Amino acid sequence: MVNRRKQSFRELAAVALLVFLGLIANGRPIVAGDTRVMERVAASLVTAGDFDLDEFPEVSAPFSMKIGEHRVSIYPVLPAVLAYPVFYVANTLFVFNETGCALAGKFAASLFSSAAAAVFFMIVLRLHGRRSAWIATLIFAWGTSIHSTSQALWQHPAAALFLSVTLLFIVMAENDDAWAGRAGLPLALTFAARHADIAIVSSLALVIAWRWRRRIASLVAWGAPVLVLLSFYQAAHFGCPLRHGFSDKAGWFDAPWGVGHFGLLLSPARGLLVFTPVVIVSLVGIARSWHGAHRRLAVAATLAASAHWIFMGRWGAWHGGVCWGPRMMTGVLPLLFLFLPAGLARLPMLGALLALFSIGAQQLGAFAYDDYRWERLYQWKGMSFHAALWSWRDSPLLFHARERVLVLALPAIRDRRAEIHRYPMVLAGPSGSQIAFANGRVVVSGDVARFSDVHLVRRAKAHDDRLSLQGRWSGLFLRVKGEGRRRPLELRIAGKGEGRLYVGIRRFLGRTTYSTFEMSGDFEWRSPYEYAAAPGPDIFITTGRTRDPAVITNVSLE
Repeated sequence: MVNRRKQSFRELAAVALLVFLGLIANGRPIVAGDTRVMERVAASLVTAGDFDLDEFPEVSAPFSMKIGEHRVSIYPVLPAVLAYPVFYVANTLFVFNETGCALAGKFAASLFSSAAAAVFFMIVLRLHGRRSAWIATLIFAWGTSIHSTSQALWQHPAAALFLSVTLLFIVMAENDDAWAGRAGLPLALTFAARHADIAIVSSLALVIAWRWRRRIASLVAWGAPVLVLLSFYQAAHFGCPLRHGFSDKAGWFDAPWGVGHFGLLLSPARGLLVFTPVVIVSLVGIARSWHGAHRRLAVAATLAASAHWIFMGRWGAWHGGVCWGPRMMTGVLPLLFLFLPAGLARLPMLGALLALFSIGAQQLGAFAYDDYRWERLYQWKGMSFHAALWSWRDSPLLFHARERVLVLALPAIRDRRAEIHRYPMVLAGPSGSQIAFANGRVVVSGDVARFSDVHLVRRAKAHDDRLSLQGRWSGLFLRVKGEGRRRPLELRIAGKGEGRLYVGIRRFLGRTTYSTFEMSGDFEWRSPYEYAAAPGPDIFITTGRTRDPAVITNVSLE
């Protein structure tokens, strides 16, 4: 018996470790406004012992609000509380600057998701067996927005962990109904981690109360302490036990009926069935389970997932803002993927193909989605964001697949400051010695391959026969290679603009050295480049922090 328990524990540890390594494999956090504020709350708990954000002035509205003399997060703080141990250890290694907070947040979120995957594995193991448990768990962790929301301290990983524990208790309650009452604790923690999952929590609470009526009192008793503590926090920081950061956001439920609901499933930029089409196989599994041994669980999952979809479809920001894929549907994933094995048994070949696509979509996000380039071009500026949400041509998946830019990264610590060293590369990209622009495309030419990995950064965009650099750190990247490293060369940049143009040169794991040029109308800048004496092979041409636009017409290394 002891050996069997040890073996089970080792298997769960192996699941969690494997999932964790997959989540951090890209080597860098991918933050957003929501995660920055959550990470600062965790940092504040460690450094100041409180929940306010007074020491982090960079976090402002709409992500924080001022109550009395202090600024506080509008989001639930439970994920930050759970991240305390990770941030405590991180504080001994590096300071909580922008990169330090983001890196600690990514590790904390990845740990939560790994724990959720281990609990999910336990459930599927009980329902479908070991082989199915391994397959379903890895697809669940690596092929869904569980993966993308683990790249920073979102609320979703903690909520997914507690929801998975709730589902485990529901499954265990079929043999011992005491677990139905105990499910009140993880159910309340799911709500405390992410208030937006209230439709899921309410639906499951009603299902449990209906199925195990004599455990209603126990269900309430187990959940009450969490709700009491949550009320104390809200009274202390918002002035009322029932008030929270979204209390005045009821008017945000203004999405027309059907628009958000359709978008949550089929939007080219945010649709669940677009980024995670393997969900279709899970839905087939649920439909089959409605008439099988797990009928009650299938009914509960269907009701909870449908309630969440209906609820979030009315939210004005159903698209989730700055994120990769269908973030707002992350809450339903543990519910749906419990039935993936049943669907795979019915559709094995199609299921395998859709699973591979889903995992590929998440890996594309992990390794290609960088510096919010898609958002800078389509969401924040340029064409209407709502038009971009429905444009297949400009879908984030197709956009990043066309650019073929992958970013390998490695975190490091230097003088108690966390750093992220990036190594961008363009798959099957052209090599040459000259860069020009035609028909809105970057054209690399020249008989001698002196550089490669040419790509645009941030909001840089080719227009007809020129490159527009507008917005902070928008620019053009290239990497000197082969022939370009053998003899002295000259870097030539032609264009037009006012203000400063920067040319940064670095190597992987090194710091960037910048040279500056004062633009005044049409210009041609020439600068010597010798690989042996240069700081590195990576060259980045940018306008830096300035918002003044500049135009580049030609770049060469000859």
